[in-house]
Amino acid sequence: MPGILTQPSSLSIPHDPSELPPGSDPFLITAQNGYLPTHLPLRRLPAAFDALSDILDDMPILKEDGTAGLLATFKLGPLIDSGALPDLTAEIDNLVVAGTGEIDMAAITAAFRDYSFVASSYLLEPCWKIYSNNADDGYGLGRQVLPKCIAGPLVKCAEM
Repeated sequence: MPGILTQPSSLSIPHDPSELPPGSDPFLITAQNGYLPTHLPLRRLPAAFDALSDILDDMPILKEDGTAGLLATFKLGPLIDSGALPDLTAEIDNLVVAGTGEIDMAAITAAFRDYSFVASSYLLEPCWKIYSNNADDGYGLGRQVLPKCIAGPLVKCAEM
């Protein structure tokens, strides 16, 4: 029938996510999970990204240990601007499945997630500060420029 899209007969949807090769796109559709991710997300990136992970751990308004984080004290931007987060763009290329050299899409997805959180927080921290000091003043303007140490890895992940 014209206008009806059909699935090619050569295309098969895997049933069990465990049958997928390591490093597969974590958002492949499977019969078991449908559109949901095939595996739990990577919680922490490899050691080369410890500076990023440490910032993420310290970033919340209220950290897991109950103390005030970088966003509560409005210190995220100054910390980033001081150089505490190195430009790890080249390290994105090292996010590969061990022994294969294949891109580890679960790790790329985790890096994109982590850099997205830092990017949003960095850009919007001034808005949060204005609002926190006096909600009647609204949100004000955020930062206008995203530093290369955040933008570079974010763009590289997005391209992959």
